[in-house]
Amino acid sequence: MALVTNRILMKPKLNLVLMSGLIATLALSGCSKDKEDVSQSSKEITNDNKTQNQATGVASDEVSVNKLLTNYADMAQAAYEDSLAEAKKLQKAIDTFVANPTEANLDSARAAYKAARQPYSQTEIFRFDEGFVTANDKRALGSVDGWEGQVNAWPLDEALIDYVSEGYAGEYNSKDNIINSDSISVGSSKQDTKTITPELLAQMNEIGGSEANVTTGYHAIEFLLWGQDTNGTAEGAGNRPVTDYITNAQCTSGKANTVDASVCAKRGEYLKAATQLLVNDLTAMVAQWQPNSEHTLRSDLMARSSDNAVRQLFYQMGSLALGELASERMQVAFVTGSTEDEHECFSDLTHLSYANNARGIQNIFDGQYKTVAGTTIGNYGIKQYLVDAGQKEAADKLQTQFDKVENSFDTLVQQGEQNGIKVDQMIATVGQASKHGISIKEQNKRRAWVESAITDLKSLTDAIEYAAKSVGIENLDADAGSQF
Repeated sequence: MALVTNRILMKPKLNLVLMSGLIATLALSGCSKDKEDVSQSSKEITNDNKTQNQATGVASDEVSVNKLLTNYADMAQAAYEDSLAEAKKLQKAIDTFVANPTEANLDSARAAYKAARQPYSQTEIFRFDEGFVTANDKRALGSVDGWEGQVNAWPLDEALIDYVSEGYAGEYNSKDNIINSDSISVGSSKQDTKTITPELLAQMNEIGGSEANVTTGYHAIEFLLWGQDTNGTAEGAGNRPVTDYITNAQCTSGKANTVDASVCAKRGEYLKAATQLLVNDLTAMVAQWQPNSEHTLRSDLMARSSDNAVRQLFYQMGSLALGELASERMQVAFVTGSTEDEHECFSDLTHLSYANNARGIQNIFDGQYKTVAGTTIGNYGIKQYLVDAGQKEAADKLQTQFDKVENSFDTLVQQGEQNGIKVDQMIATVGQASKHGISIKEQNKRRAWVESAITDLKSLTDAIEYAAKSVGIENLDADAGSQF
């Protein structure tokens, strides 16, 4: 996935009216990163705004608020516990593959990655908390947003990690990378890379001060399992050969690269170290949501039940819907036909990430999370909170919009899973698609699937803002994403 150089490092906040017009006109944009800070406005929440969520009547009832927040925390606990359990299964599959690199074991590791992403992608709703949580030196993690960058950062400059194809255009352009060299230099920073450990990868993340230099998390693991996707908007994901991990004379490392077995061994070390770090990070997050815990994100949320906690939930719903999913993850790639901005570009699993992000927003509305095992956690969400506050009309309006969003993303999943039409093929421009024998009519239909999902997310955000106002939360200021 070559990186374009006009990377947007901050996400200016737009008002919702402007964003609506921008989505309608589909103006051009650059790319962004998943771990970017939330908008500055969320960090400057005034004391007046913090108290607006406790309006009059039933909405300010302490019992309703505590029920809502407890349910939210229980869902966070369950979703992160699922994410950790699936990451441990992924780790086991990777350990098996590295020890015995066969096609069957590589397929198993890739399947475990796909499974691990399902619950985690639903947790991204919890990320938009910076600017709300209270500073606490005794808490191990400052915020979900501050923690998430090491776990889920994207896009990454894969040339820093491993070999890439000829003509790759990224910020890092040296032939030396972490896997093939004992040391690398990034700007004025020089790093010994002889021995790969979880600690080293964490230390190197964003080396040289560049957000492109991602060395950790799901997407580093994804790249190491699939390799670079050189198909562009044509059919096909990355196709890393199993010989990249064979530690004998069969070892490979890209075309025309000098290689010996030590490079393949080191690639396996990197894959295992990145996975261990992921397990470590998820273990730390699970601890933050345990009941009756002190100095955790859960205890902080509950302590703010009469302050800004309910506002936080509405803000998170709107920010993921509009600023992150509709804008950064979908709109940017859609208007440019850029597979470089596709969220899971190595594995072509973007359709599932999109749908699970949207599912995570609806989990907060419904007040229910369905575990990997099929158990339903929770029974009180924003929907019932609104009804109890005498705002059934706002709840119904939100339900209608959620139904539309669900239908849109069901279409993306169906096309990706059943018909083999992945997001990189859906976002292709008519001109790009014609090079692969796709008619104008067919490609316009494919693009309409993505455009409908973006539009429905925008309408959903309008309904979220309306519902927030109905219970006294004015000026929600949900993150609106990049300025197009």
